[in-house]
Amino acid sequence: MQNSPIKVTLEPTGLREKTTQVLREAILNLHFRPGQKLVERALCEGTGVSRTCIREALRHLEAEGLVSRLPNRGTIVAEVGADEARQIYESRAVLEAAMAHHFAERADAEDFAILDIAFKNVKRTIFGDDVLKHARALDALTDAVMQGADNDVARQMTAVLRARITYLRTITTRAATQTRRRDTVDILKSIVEALKARRADEAEKQWRAYVERSASFAREILLSLQNSEQQNEKTGNR
Repeated sequence: MQNSPIKVTLEPTGLREKTTQVLREAILNLHFRPGQKLVERALCEGTGVSRTCIREALRHLEAEGLVSRLPNRGTIVAEVGADEARQIYESRAVLEAAMAHHFAERADAEDFAILDIAFKNVKRTIFGDDVLKHARALDALTDAVMQGADNDVARQMTAVLRARITYLRTITTRAATQTRRRDTVDILKSIVEALKARRADEAEKQWRAYVERSASFAREILLSLQNSEQQNEKTGNR
């Protein structure tokens, strides 16, 4: 009897999800560096899971934009260049600013409470050493605005970029001075106040400016890293 093409096989879904989470954390925490080759055998030995789990996890991370498969190189940690970052921030500026406007118009008391909790978490994490924790606090703040805007399609569109947005946030947070971090808190506080006061146009304008400020800083950092890598390559070739 031939195998059915739609036969359902019992697989350790929870284990694959956990493997994906562990590898994602390792990439976002820069345990695996941008451009680094990910060898399946080494990953199996390091994680203690099967090659099947590793492959499924890598496929998922590829869909998130965190790893890339290149001819003759295999799977590597994705490198987010300045131009790709520009495109991501441009998309954020349009989508998130519009959702801030809708939040101010549509949010209810529960949405305001969720927004307050999210902003408090941002303030609690912004000066700490755990940059990934802070990046995820910013993710949660954005998601709170999306939820209050009552637009699930926009939330889904943002989710597609979530991993790369988080990655960029970890890079910029590591490079940010204490003064810049304090300024960020002040900017977000002003946005939250505008949202809660239902000043929709002001909230939209401030959110767009906040994203554009982040974009400018990210570009500066990424170009600096790129120039540093090019210089190291030249030095190494001498």
